Amino acid sequence: MVASRGRLFRVCAPFVGAALCLATLLAAPQDPQRQPPFRTATNLVRVDAYPSRDGRIIEGLRLEDFELLEDGVPQKIESFEYVAYPQSNPVDERRDPNSQREGFQLAADPTYRVFVIYLDNLHVHFTGSHNIRSPLITFLNRVLGSKDLFAVLTTRQGVKDLIFAQKTDFIEEQLTQHWDWGRGARVLDDEEDQILEVCGLSALLPRRRLHAVFSDLEALTTKLGEIREERKNLLLISNGWVLPAAPSLAQSTGRGMKPTPGITNAGKITLGSSVPGAVSPKMCEDMRAELAHIDFQRRLRDLLQLARESNVTFYSLRPTGLVAPVTPALIDHDRTQVDSLRVLSDNTDGLAIVNTNDLTRGAMRIADDLSGMYLLGYYPTNSKPDGRVRRITVRLRGSGEVVRARREYRAPSAEEVAAMRAARDAAAAAAAEAPSPVVAALAELKRLRPGAALHTRGAVVGDQLVLTTELAAAEIEAGRWKDGGELQVVLSGTNGDLITTARARLEPGQRSATIRLPLEKAAGPFAAVVRLRNQAQGTAEDGITVTRATGLFGDPLVFRLATPTVPRPAGSIHFRRTERIQVRWPADPALERPAARVLGRDGVPLELAPTVAVRHEDGAPFVVVDLNLAPLTAGEYLLEVSGAKGDTSGSALLAFRVSR
Repeated sequence: MVASRGRLFRVCAPFVGAALCLATLLAAPQDPQRQPPFRTATNLVRVDAYPSRDGRIIEGLRLEDFELLEDGVPQKIESFEYVAYPQSNPVDERRDPNSQREGFQLAADPTYRVFVIYLDNLHVHFTGSHNIRSPLITFLNRVLGSKDLFAVLTTRQGVKDLIFAQKTDFIEEQLTQHWDWGRGARVLDDEEDQILEVCGLSALLPRRRLHAVFSDLEALTTKLGEIREERKNLLLISNGWVLPAAPSLAQSTGRGMKPTPGITNAGKITLGSSVPGAVSPKMCEDMRAELAHIDFQRRLRDLLQLARESNVTFYSLRPTGLVAPVTPALIDHDRTQVDSLRVLSDNTDGLAIVNTNDLTRGAMRIADDLSGMYLLGYYPTNSKPDGRVRRITVRLRGSGEVVRARREYRAPSAEEVAAMRAARDAAAAAAAEAPSPVVAALAELKRLRPGAALHTRGAVVGDQLVLTTELAAAEIEAGRWKDGGELQVVLSGTNGDLITTARARLEPGQRSATIRLPLEKAAGPFAAVVRLRNQAQGTAEDGITVTRATGLFGDPLVFRLATPTVPRPAGSIHFRRTERIQVRWPADPALERPAARVLGRDGVPLELAPTVAVRHEDGAPFVVVDLNLAPLTAGEYLLEVSGAKGDTSGSALLAFRVSR
């Protein structure tokens, strides 16, 4: 096995956007053997289509303008959407995901564009890496918006380092400082090159470098296919390759291994060393046998097939630009390199920007090619679980013009269908069981009714029920209820017996009001109906059921902070990214080691640290958690608070929604 490669870019801080640094580290092994995702015939197959004219997407088409076929058989288009991606997007609209997981989740959204820039530093000279720096930065800054994600990889990374981002400042800084990342003209640049040299196998250096690049592209294409069905765009920055003919070196043993090569304790390759770890004849023979037997022509065909099945499009940028070879051999060499890039792009519906010195204009041609897309969906009429590749054709009605679109997908086999059914049944059985704490907490989000004017939350604190009722943001923005209104509360038990009533007032210019109702010894649950009346606006109403919390934490009180940063009681758990959320949990007086963290809606912790403090109000302790929402994308999240009392530990969750 060829030794592992080093990395050119490394992750500087865990999951912080495009925080990739130039360094030389070892990459972890990859697993390119996983198959691309498949969809059953009962599932919707989504097809992204790119009808274009003069290098620009044709806008204004309707569903009836398209014709979609699978293996030549017309299919009924069930869903249709046009998504536009404007250029010159404001930088402040972009936000990096908080984690690799969150980045993958965003990438799975079919309305996002996904770009991966692969810097083939083994086949780009340092002059080429300098030439492409400015066009690449221009491309990113002009194209990326709030619905775009990009990542950067090189031959010194693995797919495990794939981290999506939106902000470009860090990668721009790295490309500016380390513009000489191209290593194509350098010899014996890394340890593997040196090992081949001391083994007398320097003739295999081109094969080793091709093997490294193809391994990356195969693994990357597979991973992108797993993330989502819709199109993924792979920007390949490379001068191209001259693929060796079918294996012909298998019988070659090289020049013979030089005497007693080895590795010093400092990790340097040397001759005449007998320290443990010395390069052995067996190591040389293993490397020779592996590299010499690779059929790169077949490997390229397999990569193209994998890319089509995974819906990955290659856009090739040749940073060398126009060259003027002086001999027939050099002319053939240059033409072969260019052709390899064209083959990749032409067979995956991309563009090959080659033979031009205006790389910026070439990069913007790619941007124009991706300025919008039509997203079509259909349920295949062929329901046979044969595991075969199905061909997709999209045409414009009338003209019959074939549209660039997703070309194919793989249907499941009978065994895979059976496995999916088993997984579905297991999921149904799990869903029938009691909900997990995360699921139970997320259930409160269902109360965020679209169009509701009033939202109410309730919490039992001591012997009181604290109700906070709040106007929806849309009501405030429309100028309604600016004169306030009269509040009436009716509290009853779940059996309908009246417990108490109360009246209060929503003051003019205020968004929320808090009402405290005595509970005495009532056990609950409690049903509260809140009505807000105003002569001009009429009546708004909301109802809520409140249950006493048990354990180390009571029911939380929720507050929102904006500018000025004065906590305002919140009756809704819907927030905007410009706000802060503050949650006050009543706590057991003996609580120790209070802590808090932010979770995604899947229950996975995020790399975001809320502030935690203990505060006493009316002699009772509260754990106060404060979180700035600006780093979060639109979505649903949970705040988790935890602590201990002696040998007993406990936690509580609050779900909340964030919008832009």
